Amino acid sequence: MRIIYFSNEDVPASHAGAVHTWEVARGLARRGHHVTLVSAAAAGLPAQEKRDGVSIFRRRSRLAGVKCNLMAALILARLLPGRYDVVMERYLTLNGLGYLFAATKKLPYYVEVNGPHVEEVTYRWRLAGTYRAKILEWWVDRQFARADGACAPNVNIVRPIARARARKIIWGVNEEQFSSALAASPRARSFREKAGGTGRFVILFVGSFRPWQGARDLPAIIARTVEAAPKALFWIVGDGDERPRVEDEIKKLGVARAARFLGWRRHRELPYVMAAADAAVAPFNDAYYPPLRDFGFFWAPTKVLECLASGLPVVSSRYPVLDEMVEEGRSGYLVPAGDAGAFADRLAGLARAENPQEMGRYGEEIVKQEFGWRQHCEILEGYLREAVQRRKDLHKGLK
Repeated sequence: MRIIYFSNEDVPASHAGAVHTWEVARGLARRGHHVTLVSAAAAGLPAQEKRDGVSIFRRRSRLAGVKCNLMAALILARLLPGRYDVVMERYLTLNGLGYLFAATKKLPYYVEVNGPHVEEVTYRWRLAGTYRAKILEWWVDRQFARADGACAPNVNIVRPIARARARKIIWGVNEEQFSSALAASPRARSFREKAGGTGRFVILFVGSFRPWQGARDLPAIIARTVEAAPKALFWIVGDGDERPRVEDEIKKLGVARAARFLGWRRHRELPYVMAAADAAVAPFNDAYYPPLRDFGFFWAPTKVLECLASGLPVVSSRYPVLDEMVEEGRSGYLVPAGDAGAFADRLAGLARAENPQEMGRYGEEIVKQEFGWRQHCEILEGYLREAVQRRKDLHKGLK
């Protein structure tokens, strides 16, 4: 198939959306498809290039700092003469360039949905009940009404007008990049030593310090874990608004020696950081983010899969999607969100276990079998073919 993929991410880059976009684009190219990716401009990268079999067009696409690929509409004149079989777009409220392209070319249109974005925008910008919210909802529904299919980790986040055409799919992990075998590499061993991991049981937290990622719950989890397992050491990777608050709380609880803040790390560094650790914690908590409560937990965090692929047992919150990633008692544990004691019990148990690596090896094997980007793109290819067939059937029905 000739696929054109619209995503307002600066690829390739370290943040989750960019990693996802790039893995999907090159994964489909590896399956023999001709893939054109229209993405956001990125400093130091050309406006156009071919990389890993993907033809990339990068254009400035922000409006007052907000992602809006409609700002790159002039690219359509460049793309219109091309031949394509299907248009795929990564959904955001102020996107829709792919929708316009598909409508103009009368092509099948497929939407990739990572969250109920218009509802999230309405919540964050306090637009509920305003005419601006109604305009945004109208624009989004125009796109979903035109869609021949959609995929999401939780189909409830797909707009009702297209939900019957939605398919569930969980995001993936680069099974070639993340591996427990890297633990023996000089780079991982050096990192562990420099980060104080020698002789300690290292528990990794990776996040952007958003409240719903569990950053606010982390200090209590650390305090209770080290009380039961003094050799535990938490590596805290990432940065964000909540970091000063988390650091202050850890100091107040008197457990600063049990936590190392390692800052933001490039995605290419994470395989070595993860392989150098012994376990991971992912204490997501929907109490801090109403859209997660309204729709059900809809994130499919790639970092959980990356930790599992690195051979780390993962202790996470018990939510849908997460319970498909983490197999209770075999690749990790799932506990009630916000229950610091339950998190600490499981983490301390891993720290005291004779062979926690056995659980890690099981998780690594299962994740690479079921959640690699290769498998993801194989499934996605089938969904795209369904969308193409639906559009053909609609055209036949109109004749």
